[in-house]
Amino acid sequence: MQRNDSSDQALTYHPSWLSVFLHRLASACRRVVPGRYYPFLYDTAFRFYKGLVRLLYYRHVLYRAIRGDGEQLQKVRTIHRVMPHSLVGASGLAATYDAVIDIGQRGVEGDIVECGVARGGCAGLMGLAARKDRKARKLWLFDSFAGLSEPTSDDYVGESTGKHVRPLSRGSCLGTLEDVEEFLFSDLRLERGNVSLVKGWFQDTLPTSRHQVGPIALLRIDGDWYESTKCCLENLYDNVSPGGWVIVDDYGTCFGCKRAVDEFLAGRNLKVSLRGDGRGGCLFAKPG
Repeated sequence: MQRNDSSDQALTYHPSWLSVFLHRLASACRRVVPGRYYPFLYDTAFRFYKGLVRLLYYRHVLYRAIRGDGEQLQKVRTIHRVMPHSLVGASGLAATYDAVIDIGQRGVEGDIVECGVARGGCAGLMGLAARKDRKARKLWLFDSFAGLSEPTSDDYVGESTGKHVRPLSRGSCLGTLEDVEEFLFSDLRLERGNVSLVKGWFQDTLPTSRHQVGPIALLRIDGDWYESTKCCLENLYDNVSPGGWVIVDDYGTCFGCKRAVDEFLAGRNLKVSLRGDGRGGCLFAKPG
């Protein structure tokens, strides 16, 4: 397996000083704050943090508007618009947006698939970006809509499952089906006929849906854990068109996710160049 180590940020990912600080603060609070109060305290602080990050990102929108850079302005506006509904981060959203634009420019055959929708931020971004495409691409969205499952022994290195800021227990990263539909169809006004939301655990939905999905131009995997990532790759990778993109959101932050990707690529003897997205995820193009 070949990797572009000179430019790969996912393989050498280290949390920012702010992420490290928040992780240590959260760990300290967990030890001293009564258990029944901790989730409320954490969620309140996390919402404040996300709001601050979005506010700071707005300078990119203003900068592009002042420069009169139309295409880049549309991109940063779209990212800013979906940020309240996403945990991906600005650079991860930007990498995903660019990948959607790229498959349109190159005419890669197939639809767009996301496994792990959470609150729908990245799905909404891909749906908005796909409007620029001359091809009529459907957006397939797979999620339990009940949050994350429990990690397994394959996800741990020592006592940790990865370089997380947010605690990832069962039910984390929850976005209900109703909330996601409200965001995609009411707020963003995506066409319902172009979006298929499939509710259920990956091991139950993907084996029966992969033939219905057909060719895939972009596959985005955001399942965090080893079993989830492995299930997505085993069921959907063969559907990805040559030259299509595979994005793995948690490659640099979740130990089990990285293990699943590395094992899959090695087992298939796939020679790909992993590119970092600047915040812990990676993406690669399927060899032709």
